[in-house]
Amino acid sequence: MSFVRIETSDNDTRWINLLQVSRVTFGRDESGVDVLVAVFADGNVGDCLKIRGTDEVNRAAILEFQRALNHHCE
Repeated sequence: MSFVRIETSDNDTRWINLLQVSRVTFGRDESGVDVLVAVFADGNVGDCLKIRGTDEVNRAAILEFQRALNHHCE
């Protein structure tokens, strides 16, 4: 299995199984803040992972998730 460890500014640590991720969207909201949304294989949008890059910890989490996905796709 391919896991990525994500730490967010709300003091949560998550281990995400990349094989269970079905869709990821990365963008910026209307105020220019980076946003990452990941939907998992079960398709339940209510259980998706949302990270807003409002601080350094969350921006690092977004970059780590992107890095892991890029590596996983190679």
